[in-house]
Amino acid sequence: MTDVRILLVDDDPALLEALPAALRLRMEHIQIDTAESAFEALDRLRETDYDAVVSDIKMPGKDGLELLMEAKQVRPGTPVLLITGHGEHDLAVQALRGGAYDFVQKPIDRDYFVASLERAIQMRRLDRQVIAQQALLEQHARLLEHMDNGVMLVDANHDVLYWNPAAHAITGLAPVDVLGRPVGKVLAGWDGIIGEVPVSSEPSSSPRDATVPLDVGGRELWISLSGVEFDGGVVYAFRNLTEERALDELKSEFVATVSHELRTPLSAIYGCAQTLRRSDIDLDEATSQRLLEVVAHECERLSRIVGDILLANQLDAGRLRLVQEEIEVDVLVAEVVEEMRASLGNRESIKLEVSMAEPVSPVVGDADKLRQILLNLVDNAVKYSPDGGRVVVRVEPRDGGLRFAVSDEGLGIAHNEQQRIFGKFYRVDPNLTRGVGGTGLGLYICRELARRMGGRVSVSSREGEGSTFVVDLPLVPALAGERASAVSRTA
Repeated sequence: MTDVRILLVDDDPALLEALPAALRLRMEHIQIDTAESAFEALDRLRETDYDAVVSDIKMPGKDGLELLMEAKQVRPGTPVLLITGHGEHDLAVQALRGGAYDFVQKPIDRDYFVASLERAIQMRRLDRQVIAQQALLEQHARLLEHMDNGVMLVDANHDVLYWNPAAHAITGLAPVDVLGRPVGKVLAGWDGIIGEVPVSSEPSSSPRDATVPLDVGGRELWISLSGVEFDGGVVYAFRNLTEERALDELKSEFVATVSHELRTPLSAIYGCAQTLRRSDIDLDEATSQRLLEVVAHECERLSRIVGDILLANQLDAGRLRLVQEEIEVDVLVAEVVEEMRASLGNRESIKLEVSMAEPVSPVVGDADKLRQILLNLVDNAVKYSPDGGRVVVRVEPRDGGLRFAVSDEGLGIAHNEQQRIFGKFYRVDPNLTRGVGGTGLGLYICRELARRMGGRVSVSSREGEGSTFVVDLPLVPALAGERASAVSRTA
């Protein structure tokens, strides 16, 4: 034993001198403190966590039994050995019932006393190790409770023994519905994916996580999962990748869509250019002009696509600059409608209209961003009206601003998609089954521009009956007789 420290309590100075000397001969590296009364012993116990306490039972003022009771309160884990006189069996029984580790009769059998003291010291050390391990386990448990990753402990019988709050948050399954149940019954499809999940023998050597799907409560959940073996089973750690996977799919669709959207005008431009440069055919002026108009129109289309991509990037990076300037709303709306009419070409089935119940006074805001919002909404209305119909732009004053509404009589939007359509890259017709193109950025840009201008965008729609997009903006009226000076800010 090393660095052992005990407290010896007795009112007999001769014993306090002789017993430590005898112990030092039999036990190496032992430090012995002495106290001549129970009161002094309790003071020492409050200051020092001893490996063991040895006390005489019969002492004046406060005896060894009283010391034992109070020592259990001050140092509950410290073993106490009591020394009794010959024949004091009742006191010995009382001492053991009171929690004494052992009792030693006088005259003291030194071999027995040393062996008992060594056992007491060893028990105290084991106690300390258990307490330290419990504290460590509690610390680890607290860490697991606050981890963002889900943690699940599965024993050798495949029953779930631990399920942390993150696992509950990710799956929606509460511990009461999981603990003690077979993991295959808790997580549908577990038996089919467990063979793909890497399980290592040591935490530090954990291989790359497996990305696997699970059916949780009828919904598909994609998680990144790996495990570490221990003696009684496997600890699995997982995190939710469902949104990341959905975003990756949207990005893949976006790349494919942009490729398609770029290829179409490029093909038209290339075809017109090749025709114009041919020397083996004579083109009349009207034909040449028509081909050049196609080139110009498709170049504008390319410019809008690239502009949307760059604008979406500015919005994401927080680099958008807003300008405060005077806006002639009626003029701006008329320009937007005329620009869209020009882009329709010969598509006579679409009727673009403007409706203003009353004249709208000039306001202060960012004219370019408002134009972008209206162009995107009108362009969206035209795209989703493949069979034609009316597209109406309405403007009306509201308390604290203006309301712009763009209505169409087109395909409409399913109720469960009406909030998703404002997400980045999201398109109602991703497979182009209804001939509707686009990058999936238009409505996202509308929402973000309106939000940065202090407003909001909403939609009401029924499938097959068209849609109405509403933009409410807190545009301040321009002061009469004054021109608003342009002021920019980053949004």
